[in-house]
Amino acid sequence: MTTFIELGLSKPCVLALALAGITEPTEIQEKTIPLILAGRDVMASAQTGSGKTAAYALPIIECLEQPEQKPRALVLVPTRELALQVMDQFTRFSKHCQLTAVTLYGGTGYETQTRALKRGVDIIVATPGRLYDHIERKNCDLSQIELFVLDEADRLLDMGFMPQVRKIISRVSKERQTLMFSATIDSRIERIAGDFMDDPTTVRVNPTQVEPKEIAQQVMHVTEFSKDALLAQLIAEHNMTSALVFTRTRRRATWVTDRLRDAGVNAEEIHSDISQSQRERTLEKFREGKFPILVATDVAARGLDVPAISHVINYDLPDSPDDYVHRIGRTGRAGRAGVAFSFVSDEQRHLVRDIEKRIGKTLDPDAQSRRVVPGPRLSKPRRRRVM
Repeated sequence: MTTFIELGLSKPCVLALALAGITEPTEIQEKTIPLILAGRDVMASAQTGSGKTAAYALPIIECLEQPEQKPRALVLVPTRELALQVMDQFTRFSKHCQLTAVTLYGGTGYETQTRALKRGVDIIVATPGRLYDHIERKNCDLSQIELFVLDEADRLLDMGFMPQVRKIISRVSKERQTLMFSATIDSRIERIAGDFMDDPTTVRVNPTQVEPKEIAQQVMHVTEFSKDALLAQLIAEHNMTSALVFTRTRRRATWVTDRLRDAGVNAEEIHSDISQSQRERTLEKFREGKFPILVATDVAARGLDVPAISHVINYDLPDSPDDYVHRIGRTGRAGRAGVAFSFVSDEQRHLVRDIEKRIGKTLDPDAQSRRVVPGPRLSKPRRRRVM
């Protein structure tokens, strides 16, 4: 078994890993850490829960060595939740190196972030929109960035983020080392990455297994009007104590949460209409097991770190097969078994075909006929005040 010392990490990093209970590298860490320490640009893909964050955070800490109080490493992420998760990894692994880091994301005031930047930081973890706001306000200078990371690169390089990402890249030192990490890297991403990476080494871990093998996946063909009854039925039948329910929109998330509460199920919701502080409190309560069902839009599909989730339920299927892979990847983590249920209406059958093509397998055909007591027709969700 390869050790972290053999990969090139120093004793302070290895000690921090030991204190976190980590003694052996994962496959993605074993394959990428030596390349990053050697100064290579790296494009890496591996399934959710494989240790991708530590795969770049550890060599970044090793390369920076001593604090200089100026931004030398930049990690771009698509969501606030992932920014906080990445920040937690840097904090855990750099405690013996005295490096300072800051997270920049929207939904909260600028003052604290600005003060941290003015004091001087070594590592910035940021969402594109808030980072570019700080650049425009002249709060941070990226001209001395040595290591630049795109985490969840498939999402950052889609059309929604691309304009801001390109502007940010134009401000980063051209003498940088660039790293891309994602669960999926296709030819489109490779083509775009060629514009700003220097002869990258591509690393793929389990390229033919795009979803964790421990996850049992089932599709259930239902009408839109019977989804609510089926959802309550599944939660009761499987005695779910830690489950994620994904909806397509914020309004649907509110509606589903209200319906579950009406049925006596303790459920909470997170989406972009809820303040960042409230979302963080809700996620912390979910991690602590204070309620069993979390209803979410795709804002929670990436970066949500709750290892013990047993079930994922796609109340609405996502349009993108990649988003499906990321959603179900919230369960079946760290070797645990997991179950993913997907509700499919007649209008969404084509999405199932796209997903099956993406994952290279047929979704459980035995689950396609299930008798469900029809629920009432979905209507406009009542407004609930978010405290």
